[in-house]
Amino acid sequence: MHGLAVYLTGDTGLHAEMQTVERDFYKANLMQLNYGATALTPEAAAYAVDTLVQPAAVILSHVNEAATTNGKIRPTSRSSAFIALVNARPVYPALERQDDGVRWEWQVPRRLLVKRCT
Repeated sequence: MHGLAVYLTGDTGLHAEMQTVERDFYKANLMQLNYGATALTPEAAAYAVDTLVQPAAVILSHVNEAATTNGKIRPTSRSSAFIALVNARPVYPALERQDDGVRWEWQVPRRLLVKRCT
């Protein structure tokens, strides 16, 4: 395969196919990690990223917490704990955006993904 291969974890915990299918077969170089509190601990999520999938970059989604304030990661958040455990790759956290309420979403400049993942 050439170019960008993205792995969307869905709402799942750790499983062996993360390595055999996502890394070995598809060679995923970008991982969108659904990081809900009931699916993964910070340690399990970091293991999935660093050992099983080994993508060039990670996007956090479905964090189910107020992970950022004014675009900065909250140091006491689960997201911060995960980011601190991940080795040698960028992690893009879910950022808050004010509209009629608070919505959580990730915002990664497209040029960064293309630059890091090709």
